[in-house]
Amino acid sequence: MPRARTANAVFAALAAVVVLAGALAAAPRADAERVGRSATLIEKGDRGPGVRKLQRALGVPADGIFGRGTERALRAHQRRHGLAADGVAGPQTLASLEGRARARGARGGGRGDGGGGSAGVRALQRRLGIAADGAFGPQTEAAVERFQRRSGLAADGVVGPQTRAALGLGPGRTLQRKPGGSDGGRAGLVSRVIRAANRIATMPYRYGGGHGSWRDSGYDCSGSISYALHGAGLLRSPLDSSGLMTYGRPGRGRHITIYANPGHAYMVVAGRRFDTSARAETGSRWTDTPRSPAGYVARHPVGL
Repeated sequence: MPRARTANAVFAALAAVVVLAGALAAAPRADAERVGRSATLIEKGDRGPGVRKLQRALGVPADGIFGRGTERALRAHQRRHGLAADGVAGPQTLASLEGRARARGARGGGRGDGGGGSAGVRALQRRLGIAADGAFGPQTEAAVERFQRRSGLAADGVVGPQTRAALGLGPGRTLQRKPGGSDGGRAGLVSRVIRAANRIATMPYRYGGGHGSWRDSGYDCSGSISYALHGAGLLRSPLDSSGLMTYGRPGRGRHITIYANPGHAYMVVAGRRFDTSARAETGSRWTDTPRSPAGYVARHPVGL
């Protein structure tokens, strides 16, 4: 065979090897862009329709580029579902996202105007600039409180009409962390009552305060208790002292007890009294000094 023809054959063979190697190298990425049961994994740096589908499932902006925001949202989803939080969408992670989407569709929670449910929480989370996973958990609550403090609102972590308006969410139902959720159960609820109570502990007493709006210049006895209970999602609307006489369940609670009569109300939380009359003693609504329950009806939040 002539030397020129032999050289041409060698070059052709080498070119074929290069093309084949390029195709093999590109195959995993191309396969990763097809999200579904056939996808092997999707990871940071991937692009395409598969990534967009993943992003929609995670509730983050679906730009088709797997960047830091997508990775953070994916890790958060994996932690919540007991998966290895490696930021890589493998078969188990994709299956969990498919199951979540089916459940959301069955509940009708995958649609909506942003007013409530998981769709409303995702809209809130996008406004706050955090991972939009549709679950109102500790991180979302903390982000709401930070926004409220910056905006001069009562930092109670509850997204009511004023907070919705400040966020530009428009009218809709109140969004907040659910009692008994992923906050440590009873201990978490008691902690949230205390945190809310601390926010107004040294604020002035004002007759009727806290009944027209959760954010007020002062709070009366029942308004103070209502605010603290509301902060843990245990009360939707403020109650006066008479209303607190029928709140929750009768008798003393294990962690929280409300003592009320038509003229006054106070609360004992984890052994400490929260009472507007304590301000004269300690400068705060909190005191370690006990008070006689004679003449009061004892009530407690359900389960506490």
